[in-house]
Amino acid sequence: MTEDDPLKLEWMAGFPPPPDKIVRFSDGTYYRWPQMRWTFNHLPQLTPTKITWRGPGASRDLPSDPIDFSQTKIDLADGSSLSWTEMLESTHTDGLAVLHHGRLVYEEYFGGCGPHVHHTLMSCNKSMIGTVAEIMIQEGRLDDTALVPTIVPELADSAWGDATVRDVLDMVVSMVFHEDYMVPDSDVWKVVRSSGMAPLGPDDPPTIADFLPTVKKDSAHGDAFAYREPNLFALGWIVRRAANQDRATLASEMIWQHIGAEHDWLYMVDAGGAESTASATLRDFLRFGELYVNRGVLDGKTILPKPVVDAVLGGGDQTVFARAAMETLPDWSYRSQWWYRHIDGRICPVARGAHGQFLYIDPVNELVIARFGSSPNAPSVLLDPILMPMIDSITARISETSSGRSGA
Repeated sequence: MTEDDPLKLEWMAGFPPPPDKIVRFSDGTYYRWPQMRWTFNHLPQLTPTKITWRGPGASRDLPSDPIDFSQTKIDLADGSSLSWTEMLESTHTDGLAVLHHGRLVYEEYFGGCGPHVHHTLMSCNKSMIGTVAEIMIQEGRLDDTALVPTIVPELADSAWGDATVRDVLDMVVSMVFHEDYMVPDSDVWKVVRSSGMAPLGPDDPPTIADFLPTVKKDSAHGDAFAYREPNLFALGWIVRRAANQDRATLASEMIWQHIGAEHDWLYMVDAGGAESTASATLRDFLRFGELYVNRGVLDGKTILPKPVVDAVLGGGDQTVFARAAMETLPDWSYRSQWWYRHIDGRICPVARGAHGQFLYIDPVNELVIARFGSSPNAPSVLLDPILMPMIDSITARISETSSGRSGA
């Protein structure tokens, strides 16, 4: 148990908890360190949420077939290495699970997380709305070549005034926007507050729908990948307006009811009811990834149309992505609100979120890795030098074990 472990620090323990152990949304203590490690496992307890229903059916079993990773080393680019335990602790891991060939080969939790605990996903939830949007495109309910204002006229004078739906999906909208979680007065914090993920300040727009029209265009769209948080909320508005349904209902009807989830997916909401970030359990996050490993088919039933699967598994434009000059993600791409790691001829979709959340899908190896974390600093790139080698170590260990088992 580490010094920042929320169980050791006894946040919100007792009836009632001592005043110095209370974590609140309203006073900002929910996002202070080390309270954050407790918060990410209890966000529905602190703020309003909207349910993405799991459906009436039984959950799909994840048969266990454990692999021992305890002696696995994580070799870093600088020539040093971390033990498995050092990797878990140094990255403030809350939960890590690995699914291979549909079998749960590793699952471990820390800091109060557990199989039935909803953990904050941060920006990983973008990949859910990206999938929903791609389904709507294939169904003819959404035109990805349409200009955004033809669907959401309120954005006509904003950065999205001459952007297409595809520009939004692929994060190539050029906007005047400072996105740096490490800078307290960065524009991204206005998004966080207006979207209901932090208490509103006196000068903040009261909802994300009030904020988005204030974002202005910078240069030409489509020239370079530019990861900007407002695109998620613009896409959410587009999808809701086109379908005349909220995101939670769409995600439930199109995806979550059909993957055998054990628990509902939960969205945070702003003052106007618009969904922002989400929470889910680790096993259900794996099930979402397994849907793509199985190319949209589960138990003989097609959940995702083939064109959706092909669009997501095909990756994005590496040349456009490279112009963003993201040092920790060489040769990557982005499309449909998914990140893509291009490695050894494989295209691996990745959902990424602040503080170390990710869902890594390797269809060729039939591998899904889901991780929850609560690193003190938000930018995921700070953890890439450890987590990317960790993924490679897991892949190598599974390959080694599989070869041994087949040889036996």
